[in-house]
Amino acid sequence: MKRTSPRLRFGPVLLVPLCLAACADSRPAVIDAPVVDATSPADVSSDLDAATDATGMDNAVMAADTTVFDTVPRADVPWSRDWAASPAIVQLARPAALFAVSDVHGGYARLAALLARHGILASMPATPDAARWGAGDSDLVVVGDMIDKGPQALEVVDLLRALQIDAASSGGHVVVTLGNHEGEFLVDPLNSKATAADGVDPEITAMGLDPNAVASPMNDRGRWLRTLPFAARIGGWFFAHAGDTHGRDVATLESALHNAVVLHDYNDPEVIGTSSILESRDWYTVDTATPSRYAAAVGATHIVMGHDPHALGANGVIALTSDAALFRIDCGMSPDVNYSNGVLLRVRRIGATDVAEALAADGSVTPVWTGAAAP
Repeated sequence: MKRTSPRLRFGPVLLVPLCLAACADSRPAVIDAPVVDATSPADVSSDLDAATDATGMDNAVMAADTTVFDTVPRADVPWSRDWAASPAIVQLARPAALFAVSDVHGGYARLAALLARHGILASMPATPDAARWGAGDSDLVVVGDMIDKGPQALEVVDLLRALQIDAASSGGHVVVTLGNHEGEFLVDPLNSKATAADGVDPEITAMGLDPNAVASPMNDRGRWLRTLPFAARIGGWFFAHAGDTHGRDVATLESALHNAVVLHDYNDPEVIGTSSILESRDWYTVDTATPSRYAAAVGATHIVMGHDPHALGANGVIALTSDAALFRIDCGMSPDVNYSNGVLLRVRRIGATDVAEALAADGSVTPVWTGAAAP
């Protein structure tokens, strides 16, 4: 029987055919966080100012960060995101097994082999759109940066699109969050990272396509990218590409991200600013309590980030803070980065204990952390 959920449900088929909304769930949603329904810039500014005053969030850096790209918003495109079906932050109850990977960066062959080796893919697909789910009612979170720095970004996107749909038929979820490379591509498909020799644009143009058209919501891939969340909270685990929430709670953070898209079509410091949830670096070094404080603010025990393969420890392996409040899972798996052939984080609950393990491409399983189970 197909599972249903108030947070993840089918949106209009013609508009969001491959959205995360295709996932169905009988596990209860954790929180139905409010989102500002903005009708004008003045309304949004007022709502965000009120939210800042109410929460006392660490927002001074965000306010000072005015990074934008010189591009024209696509306000003339007759499409709008269904925020009820595709929220800024996805929230799900905890499954028995939770997997995560990040920063695939065009490493399609390595991603497919890693997922197949550990049973998340039922088998190696003949083509990306033939991917079939093999992990039952488990969840897989892909924590951003599918594109650039690697040769097969579109294949990565197509595999994950197909896998999202097939997972739902088994009661599982594939949650893909935006990374800074996707955010920057949506703002400016001809940005310097995309047009570089290892960027996504050479792959797109080699297929006879236009990067601007691919980024458009009128394109299947572009529309899918535009329905992706910025973060996911699954039980007590919070996933975001750079991980920096500035200490805000889910409702405040979700409203800020929602309004960044509604008003500025991603071209906003909340999305592409240097201290944003997709771009920030070294935020966890302010003091040793910052990760645990930020995790608690979003109702979690652990934050899982990608983005910086050098953060917290050695390259090519999963690293974490001493209190396990922050995990870094960017293991440099793209052939063009090549710190590893790919590593999955797996979290299982065994009694009252959470066991976090690193699953490598060679099939090996290495314990990473064991501690009190998060919700």
